[in-house]
Amino acid sequence: MDPAHLQRLWTDVNLRYFDGGLPPIEIVWSRRLTASAGLFVSHGGPRALPAGLRRRRIRLSAPLLRDGSPVAEREVLATLAHEMIHQWQFDILKRRPNHGPDFRRKMEDMNRAGLGVTVRHDLTEAVQRLAKYAWRCLDCGRTYERQRRTIEPRRHRCGSCRGALGEISPAQGKRQAAKGSGKNIGLPLQMELGFRLH
Repeated sequence: MDPAHLQRLWTDVNLRYFDGGLPPIEIVWSRRLTASAGLFVSHGGPRALPAGLRRRRIRLSAPLLRDGSPVAEREVLATLAHEMIHQWQFDILKRRPNHGPDFRRKMEDMNRAGLGVTVRHDLTEAVQRLAKYAWRCLDCGRTYERQRRTIEPRRHRCGSCRGALGEISPAQGKRQAAKGSGKNIGLPLQMELGFRLH
């Protein structure tokens, strides 16, 4: 999906659900964004700078969303709409983006029309394909997979049983899951969509 198509989607959602009130924003594909499907980013708070000087953009995860399938296109639209709600909170409501009552009301309005906006996306399979690092609990066997080396066995413990963690290869974690041992829980089944203010 090219950037011009993303801008057309943004314009359509802006007209249909925000009465055309959202100011233009840059929408970019990010190859580095793997911890979430989308991200609304702003340099400066909603009231810190005049509107013309605020740098804002919506980033969409190329590794998680950009495969061209019909399912991916629906995910792109839902993710874009989610990030546009954060843009609305920031630009129109002049609030720090969050998933509170304003967000949920706007999300429900969009979903009544069938848009499929969620707070979390089920992208487990896509995230597991990207995993470069894995750790297994030495007590219960739960496996944690990540794209970056974010777990430090000296400092972190298993979230289930508080046991010690040992690093393994991601392939070992996938093989154990394929055997169906019941101990490999893997990544959380859902990923939270995000926003970030600088």
